[in-house]
Amino acid sequence: MSEHLSVDELADAAEGLLDPARAAAADAHVAQCPACQSAAADLRRVTELLAADPAPPMPAGVTSRLDSVLAGESERRTLTGLLGDRALRSGARQLKPNLGSFGADLPKRTLRQLLPPVLVSAAVAAVVGFGGYVVSARAGLNEPPTTASVVDPQRLGSDARSIELSHELSPHLFSQAWQCAHTVTRGRITGLASVTVDGVAALLVYTRQDGASYATIVSGCALDSPSAGPSAMLPG
Repeated sequence: MSEHLSVDELADAAEGLLDPARAAAADAHVAQCPACQSAAADLRRVTELLAADPAPPMPAGVTSRLDSVLAGESERRTLTGLLGDRALRSGARQLKPNLGSFGADLPKRTLRQLLPPVLVSAAVAAVVGFGGYVVSARAGLNEPPTTASVVDPQRLGSDARSIELSHELSPHLFSQAWQCAHTVTRGRITGLASVTVDGVAALLVYTRQDGASYATIVSGCALDSPSAGPSAMLPG
C-alpha cells in the first residue's frame, strides 16, 4: 500500500470496521508512515474532544427545518394509515385533508411523542455526524493535498482549467485552507488546489458567482495574512 490512508479508512481501522486483509494492510502502512501516524493521532484527539465537550445546541433554523421535514413524514404516514396506499396513489392526496381538524379536542402531542424513535435517532445521528466532520476539518484533517502544479499568473485561466481537468477538486469545506480562501474571495468555493506561484506556495481557489466560474490565486494563508491575487473567469 503506497498511498496514504483516507480519514474514513483511519476511522474505520480504529473502530475495527475493516475486513481482516484490509486491516492488516492498513496497520502495516501506518506503522511505517509518519504522515498517517500523525493523522491517526489527530483523529484520536478529535474523538476525545467530541467525547469530552458537551454537544452544542442545535441552531434554531436547523431545528425548524428538521421539524418541518419530520412533520411532513408523519403526515404522510398518517394519511397512508387512514386511506391506504392504493387510495393515496390513486389521487386521494388531491383531496388535501386538513389534519388539523382531526381530534382537535384531544391534547396535542409533541414530535418526540408522535414520531417513531428511529426517525428521531436518525435525525440526531445526522447532526452529530456533521458536527464531527466540522470539528475534524477545523483540526486540519481535510486540507487540500499538496500538488506539483505550477501556476503562471499570466496564464491563470488555462493553467486553472488544466488543473481542474487533471485533479479531482473538492472545496474542503471548513478546512483551514477553506477558511483562509473564504475570507478574501467572493462567491461559493467549489474547489481548492495547493499550487506554487512564482516559487511560493499558494492556493488556487475555484469559485462560482452569478452563474460564472472563476479561479483566484490566494497567498499568505500560512502567515495568517491571506490576500487575493489575480483572478480569471473560466469558460463554461
